[in-house]
Amino acid sequence: MKISDRIFYGRLFFVIAVVFLLIISVRLFIISTYKITTNSMEATLEPGDFIVVHKFGYTRQEPVYIPLTNISLPFTTWDGSAKPEKNSVIVFKFPEGKKDDRSNPVYVKRLIALPGDTIKIVSGEVFVNGVKQPRPPLMKQAKIKSKDDGSSQMFPGDDDWNEDNYGPLYIPPKKGDTIEVNLSNYSQWEDIIKKEHGDTSLTVSGHKFLLNGKEINSYIVQTDYYFVMGDNRDNSLDSRFWGYVPYDYIIGEVSFIYWSVDPFSTGSFPQIKFNRFFKTIN
Repeated sequence: MKISDRIFYGRLFFVIAVVFLLIISVRLFIISTYKITTNSMEATLEPGDFIVVHKFGYTRQEPVYIPLTNISLPFTTWDGSAKPEKNSVIVFKFPEGKKDDRSNPVYVKRLIALPGDTIKIVSGEVFVNGVKQPRPPLMKQAKIKSKDDGSSQMFPGDDDWNEDNYGPLYIPPKKGDTIEVNLSNYSQWEDIIKKEHGDTSLTVSGHKFLLNGKEINSYIVQTDYYFVMGDNRDNSLDSRFWGYVPYDYIIGEVSFIYWSVDPFSTGSFPQIKFNRFFKTIN
């Protein structure tokens, strides 16, 4: 091989390596892409939408694969510093699973309440800290349950609540703040304490609460927690049913739709929905 050829291929290899590292860096630190498969955020996000998620500054939650392969890089995590804003649409790992589990599904919902807020839903209208919240621009809600139509599925287990008449529920305060633990609020804080310290860490003995064998009547919150809901209020499994989203489960915020197809179209090729291309999410 001629020297000139060696120089050419050397430079080519260098360019390919740089491009490869840039792709990995962008995928690791800045953005991710996901496909919407359910209608829980309809019509803000619809099945068949492909979204770009801005995740710069958030805790790492997902494996990164080498392009064109199924090989993942070693999984490492770091503390995030970015904070999601109220009413933003966020992507997160399902809180009841392990955040670094590849099989743990990714959810997309709208952030309704921040740490320390109190949320209440009255006849389908959302109130945070006593202030009525504006409805998302494309929110769907075809029917509203009456106050007397209770549901045993509601978090944290109040039979008098339902999807459209809910609360008031106090969101855990910010990381580092102290909460009181007693019989009246035990069901609300139980899952949080066990998730932060392990499934067998918290036990009850009579009227005493034991954390790893030590009696407690208060607890210092280890992370921030958020309350989320889907824009399709009649068909969304969200915080009303399974509780809070821990900060370190959040992947990032949805920026825009970059591609969209009709998942129910027939034929060899899916029908492309051009009107949804590069649509920003509000």
